[in-house]
Amino acid sequence: MKLQDFKIELRQGVEKLCNENDWNVNDNKQRGMAFEDWCFNLLAEKYPTADNDKSESIFRTDDFEIDVTFSSGDTREIYFLQCKYPYLAQSRPIVEGEVKSFFSTFDLLRDSDYLKQRGKGFKIRELSNTLDYSLKQDWTVHFVFVTTDIIDQKIEALAAKFNSSYAESAANINFSVWDINVLKEVYLETSSPEEAHPEMVSFTLADDHFMQPDGKLENITFAVRGTELQAVAKRFKEALFNWNIRQYLGRKGEVNKGVLKTIEDEPENFYYYNNGISALCEDFEFSEKSKNLVARKLQIVNGAQTIGAIRVSHPDKLKLVLVLVKLTRVKHFSRETGIAAELIRSNNTQNKLAIPDFRSNDKIQIWLEKKFKDTKSRGSLLQIDYGRKKPYPRSSINKQVIKLQELGKIRFAWLHDPRIPIADPASLFVLPIDNGLYGSSFGIDGALCDVWTEEQFRDTLLALHTSNKIIEALNQLQEEEPKYKQIIRLKYYALNLFKKYLDNSLSEDAELKIDELYQFGKKYDAFFDDAMVMIITALTEAYDEMIGQKGGTLFALPRDMSVWSLVQAKFENSLKLAKRLQARAERATRR
Repeated sequence: MKLQDFKIELRQGVEKLCNENDWNVNDNKQRGMAFEDWCFNLLAEKYPTADNDKSESIFRTDDFEIDVTFSSGDTREIYFLQCKYPYLAQSRPIVEGEVKSFFSTFDLLRDSDYLKQRGKGFKIRELSNTLDYSLKQDWTVHFVFVTTDIIDQKIEALAAKFNSSYAESAANINFSVWDINVLKEVYLETSSPEEAHPEMVSFTLADDHFMQPDGKLENITFAVRGTELQAVAKRFKEALFNWNIRQYLGRKGEVNKGVLKTIEDEPENFYYYNNGISALCEDFEFSEKSKNLVARKLQIVNGAQTIGAIRVSHPDKLKLVLVLVKLTRVKHFSRETGIAAELIRSNNTQNKLAIPDFRSNDKIQIWLEKKFKDTKSRGSLLQIDYGRKKPYPRSSINKQVIKLQELGKIRFAWLHDPRIPIADPASLFVLPIDNGLYGSSFGIDGALCDVWTEEQFRDTLLALHTSNKIIEALNQLQEEEPKYKQIIRLKYYALNLFKKYLDNSLSEDAELKIDELYQFGKKYDAFFDDAMVMIITALTEAYDEMIGQKGGTLFALPRDMSVWSLVQAKFENSLKLAKRLQARAERATRR
């Protein structure tokens, strides 16, 4: 895609968001708000298993120069974005002062004295708590200035200065600028990964620094200087890691401090300490005479942290660095199956992460797609289209689309632990043989299966419909009670509690018929309302205690075992109280 074509597509996307929200695209503020929404949607595409609510993640007022926050539990990353779309018709040089001011927010959010004097509002306090929690949990923190303007050497130097300031500290922090060109690359990576693959990458090899072993696959293994890899890394950036199915191989391009230290202190020993890089390509040509190697559509499947460290290192040090590279030719590697997919898995066995696209062609997923299609709407339950892979079906007023990753989270929270869909969602799509939870999210009793029983499918319909109703109820609570502004974060807790309430009611109430609930009519609605009285009581009491008395952070709430234990205890107390009141009422009736 040419840059001008991307600009047109971006503008159309922002204009569409303006139209949906009744905003004026020619108004700087309203166009900026639409661009913030667009950036949030871009990250949601980039991290498909992340669970972020747009209403919580975008800050319109008192934002401390932060417009968007976005977290990914899978990759243990969190983004703080400032988004600028200053001009519709053109791109101009970025204003250096704006970038410097935004990057400086990192230190200000950690300065308790400054925040105290400034007068902390709720949002500022929560931003500070979220940043502090992320750093303590050793997440990678990204401060990204996103703009439709153009970066220049001054801005690059500014970002490098901020990054170098923290290179030796414990903070895993990255400062970067996504100008219109980088924004295009990120967009292509998420929306059209095939186009984002580098068409041609070339290396010049040294004598006696390469070998081509005989075997089933054509391969060349070679050693190359760090300076040459740095040039490739800076030119192609994240497109080097953009596998078609968006498998995020660890934290892409993360600057590993151990690798940096080796480059800085012992560059001549890098070859012996480092495992090197594994890459695939659709084709390569190598001339032993000229020592020129050209790879077509090269993709790095292992070595992102090595590349990330090399990209930011000083060129003088990299002259002494030698890196091992294993390049394998795989025909039609973008088809995501066969030897290409196996090479990715085998080269990344240390990474727990595997996104849902790897599971999209499983028999159970194909069965679910057909099963949902054949299940008609009834009561307040809409017709459901199952999105097991892209392109996803479109939702409408009479039809709900449920994506594979959403169903996995809902079903696991319903049946098992509601913290996992937020804290470690990728594990829900990892096979049991790889110590994953896919057998629990889509299997039966932890075991893989190709189909479910009718009872198990109906139970999942109940979970889906209840999840929708819970989100509606919690959103209403947030509107009516501002102090519970982000209680929606506990939606999976509420879902699990509803299942507990249902199981308890079925075991004690002979008059309750599960088949009546499956009609999703008035009896279901009445049952839901009764359950939510106790559930909301448990959630709000735990919320008040953790945020108020114990000084917790909203970001940590759905991940923290102590919070979940507290919620369960509050719910059990509500349940016991309800039973006592019911027993008292029954005794009074008998009298």
